[in-house]
Amino acid sequence: MTITKRKILLLNVMFIVSTAIIYAQKPAALEAFLQKKGLTHAAVSFKAVDLSSGQTIASFNEKMAVIPASNMKIVTTATALDTLGESFRFHTELTYDGTIKDSILDGNLYLKGSGDPTLGSEFMIGDKEGFLRDCLIILRKAGIKSIEGDIVILDQLFGYEGVYPTWMVEDINTYYAPGIYGISIFDNIYRIYLQSYKPGTRVKVSSVSPEIPGLQLANELRASKSGSDRSRIDGSSSSLEKRLYGTIPANRTNYAVKSSIPDPGLFLADYLYKFLENNNITIKGKATTFRFTQKLPEDDQTLTIIQSPRLPAIVRETNVKSNNHYAEHLYKKLLTLDSLNISDYWERRGLDGLSLLMVDGSGLSSTNAVTADFLTGILIYMYKKDGTMGAFYQSLPVAGKDGTVNTFLKKTPLENKVRLKSGSISHVQAYSGYVEKEDNRYVFSLIVNNFSGKRTDLRKAIEELLVGLF
Repeated sequence: MTITKRKILLLNVMFIVSTAIIYAQKPAALEAFLQKKGLTHAAVSFKAVDLSSGQTIASFNEKMAVIPASNMKIVTTATALDTLGESFRFHTELTYDGTIKDSILDGNLYLKGSGDPTLGSEFMIGDKEGFLRDCLIILRKAGIKSIEGDIVILDQLFGYEGVYPTWMVEDINTYYAPGIYGISIFDNIYRIYLQSYKPGTRVKVSSVSPEIPGLQLANELRASKSGSDRSRIDGSSSSLEKRLYGTIPANRTNYAVKSSIPDPGLFLADYLYKFLENNNITIKGKATTFRFTQKLPEDDQTLTIIQSPRLPAIVRETNVKSNNHYAEHLYKKLLTLDSLNISDYWERRGLDGLSLLMVDGSGLSSTNAVTADFLTGILIYMYKKDGTMGAFYQSLPVAGKDGTVNTFLKKTPLENKVRLKSGSISHVQAYSGYVEKEDNRYVFSLIVNNFSGKRTDLRKAIEELLVGLF
């Protein structure tokens, strides 16, 4: 065989091999998905990897950075578990300065926040006011029946911006985008209970729970024959002046809309003040926060430490329910760690740190960007580190069963066989996670931006892709 013939043969072999690789990375199920009408003008980033071999079995634009929506919580929760550790708990300290004599505290009582999103949270097991009762018991054990000074909430850890400037105005004041501060209470959420009558008539505000001192609601709500909630609340995130407008369904009794507490620290100061007075502890000072005093105690003494649940419980709530409040507090906590740059952190673990643009922890901001390659890299890293029994793997909801994916892949061959995080904001749909099929395990990440048509149609197409691929 001549050299020329050998070269031709070699080129033919190389062409066949390269074609096979291309075909393997863009199999029929993926080709069919990409041909969907709603994806004609969309940006799609996709990657699927066999965990056993480490081989990519399908990919498309896997290194294209796109908006991930709540798939950003994968980055937040994985980083939190890997840096803080599974035994981590948030600590909120009850302290005092001055002296205790003859049942009188001649000083101030402080509650020091460390960013715990679970304080009084309805998403954790137990009495919402349980930590307040614990504080009362400790004060009684210390013999304190009267406080000469103030009730001061130290809520300055994360500053007072509250919300991100990159969040959409329409998200401010909503239950899914409450403010992020050094101390939280009741998920930083309150409910407005409404009474509606026939369509077109003004809606009545019946009550607010919990009561927010100083809250002023300019109510412009009307009843509608539509069965959907189109109510809106306007106003600065920290302002007590709010405008309530739009429509809610007609002829409803005790209809609730949720909004974010404007100043959780000040609300908690007032709530604790009243709680103690209602339990026979007199207070001569006022309810206030560091925001107003701008003073830290110089020599305070610890009375007790209120601990959050362990980190795996917080991470599971974050991922299963896609809890933005929890995610943002985890992210803010990570930013307080010395020398932690999240992109660099994952770069040192073999990922392309430049492919992550992270401006919040929940994915609510449309200025976030990440690649499917980066997300699959995190999924692989966490799997190799802790396996299927690890807190991260167990935190992802099961398709067709849990949380935000309880109907996804329902009544398909993959029902109960996929653990994944969903993500959706305007014009964005994403899914990333693990597939268990017989004895095989895979990871995948799919992010779609700027799709057209109905979201339900896109979700159906994604189900078909996953079933066809795995």
